Amino acid sequence: MKKIATIKKITILSFLLMFAFIGFNSCSSTKAVKDNSENQLNEAPVVEEVEEVETSDAESNFEEPETAEEKWARRNAEFEKITENMSLTQKRFYAYKHYGDTYEEIGRDLDYKIIVDDESKEVIIQFKESDSDEDWDNNYLFFPWPLKLDNKIIWTSFGYARIYKSAQNVPFDRFYREVENHPDYKVVIWGWSIGSALAKIFARHFIIHTGGKRKIDELTTYGDVKCWYNLFYSLKKDCVKIREYVTANDMVTWCIPICRRDVKCKVGPKYKFKESFNSEYYHLHYENYDYSAWEDE
Repeated sequence: MKKIATIKKITILSFLLMFAFIGFNSCSSTKAVKDNSENQLNEAPVVEEVEEVETSDAESNFEEPETAEEKWARRNAEFEKITENMSLTQKRFYAYKHYGDTYEEIGRDLDYKIIVDDESKEVIIQFKESDSDEDWDNNYLFFPWPLKLDNKIIWTSFGYARIYKSAQNVPFDRFYREVENHPDYKVVIWGWSIGSALAKIFARHFIIHTGGKRKIDELTTYGDVKCWYNLFYSLKKDCVKIREYVTANDMVTWCIPICRRDVKCKVGPKYKFKESFNSEYYHLHYENYDYSAWEDE
């Protein structure tokens, strides 16, 4: 019995010594890790050296902001590359669609841009497409309404009339001033979607203002919407070139069936009923259509 008791004591003592050794070892290791971490945090020169390297890298990768001239050159190069296989009319629409970020807004969301092109010798005004809920509200307000342009009343839709009137002649006065300042330049008017209606009203305003003595050299509209309630008036006699482009599957151009347009320049594929449900695509992609039937005339 004494022998067994002695063995138990030895065994217990051995376990106690083992646990004490493991505990001591563990504490030593933890302290070593802690001390090492504190040493790293206190090594200021190392941190400063890393920061200096990072600052140096940042400075070496810094680029000067793109200037307006550089941006214009880059965008022009991109445009030429993308449109190199397009016809002139396709290029114009593509530029209209993708590079129209400099429009001015006035009144009830009338968006316009005036360009004086010294290379082609043209004074151009562009009217933007529908781009807001208010534009679509005005598209739907298609009941007849009188609009006074200078001293003459014309009949168009209520929606188009109130947009044009809301601008209080500011776009017209600015454009006409440029025309007077460049008497040998062509007068060019463009519009797309709701902008096509505004472009045609603007053209009529120009003709009324000049008494028909100054012709419009070009009136071009894409996704053309009808806007005339007067069945007998036409802009054709006062425009050297007039193009109102429509494609059969673009339902926007079918709007206000009781109104009329001056010409109907058909482009794109023939009408298919199932494509009517994809009308938005056809309205947005006039750069894809063949204009050869109209460009050479």
